[in-house]
Amino acid sequence: MGILNLFKKLIKKEKVQLVQEKITFSEIEKWLEETQNQNQDKENQILILVKDKIKDVNSDLTKKIIILNEFDLESKKAEDKIKEIVYDSREKYIEAVHNLMANLESIRETKFSELTKKIDKIFLDFNKTSFKNYERATILIGKEMANIKSGFKTFSKDLLQIFNNNKEIAELFQKIESIKSKLNSSNYIKEDLIKINKTIETIDEKIREKEKENQKLLEEIKEIKISSFYLENLAKQEKIKILREELKKDILDLKQLLDFKALANFFHINQEQMNILKNHKENFHANFEKDDGKSIIDLLEESKLNTNEILEKINLIRSKIQETSDFKKEIKKDETQELHYKIKQTIIEVDNLKIEKTKHEKRNQKLNINKQELIDSLKQELAKLNVEVV
Repeated sequence: MGILNLFKKLIKKEKVQLVQEKITFSEIEKWLEETQNQNQDKENQILILVKDKIKDVNSDLTKKIIILNEFDLESKKAEDKIKEIVYDSREKYIEAVHNLMANLESIRETKFSELTKKIDKIFLDFNKTSFKNYERATILIGKEMANIKSGFKTFSKDLLQIFNNNKEIAELFQKIESIKSKLNSSNYIKEDLIKINKTIETIDEKIREKEKENQKLLEEIKEIKISSFYLENLAKQEKIKILREELKKDILDLKQLLDFKALANFFHINQEQMNILKNHKENFHANFEKDDGKSIIDLLEESKLNTNEILEKINLIRSKIQETSDFKKEIKKDETQELHYKIKQTIIEVDNLKIEKTKHEKRNQKLNINKQELIDSLKQELAKLNVEVV
């Protein structure tokens, strides 16, 4: 039936003439309630008229259904199969009409806009479920089916007449409902913005705490680095570094002193010893460090190819290796390493907090745009009611 759509078309672009008013945004809700209360009696009168028309149409339909139900299908000349289809369709159509009547009777809406929506839905649902049965029943039943349809048309016409006679108050309440809806949306956005801003403040506080924590850690590192304990450790590490550089040179010098050819001639029949020689010749430093030169020294002693110069170099190397080992044992754990790790973790946490903050700020920006659009729309709709929001 589409009563609601017909009603929308019926309402013209006329404005309800009210006294020019100026209100603040915070006064909108109060103004809406006062305006609605002032016109409540008029709305109630419309509701009473509509419900009276519902009683009238239900009474009219009850009578017409009785006539339709009593229609003698057997008097019609048609195939039994056709009569059976028409009979079944009539029963289903009558059942649909009864449901429509019950639904109209059960309407309890107290708002004009809700009432029109409810009636519109009832008839839309009825048309969907009854259309085919109506078409099939009219194959053999014409006048009686048309009379019921005529009753619906009369009801629709009566409702439109009621709406037409009261279009200004109807339009007023329709606009009030629209403004209320947008005002509620604006309030929801306002609540969301308060929550988001509070979340951003919390994140900022967490960031400040993390940055203070990092500053404290940096101060601790600074204190540690000027302590005698740390400086001694640093000196030992530097000494180890120097010793390692000297060892590299001493081991290289030792390699130059060795006669790998003479050693190979001496051990050529022993594959295991030849492998030791081969490995040292290819990478002397790495293989020497594996056992502090023991394997190559054993070969030198066994072959009698040791010289005083070689022995002095070996002793020097061993001395420096021992000295390096002693320094390593004296070096304590660097307390700044753990503090640096904590700083690194805190920086990661701060970066994550900043990413989270950015997400909330973007949502905040989007909501503010939506809020402003709603406010502008509210002002425009109130302007149509001769109300200026200042």
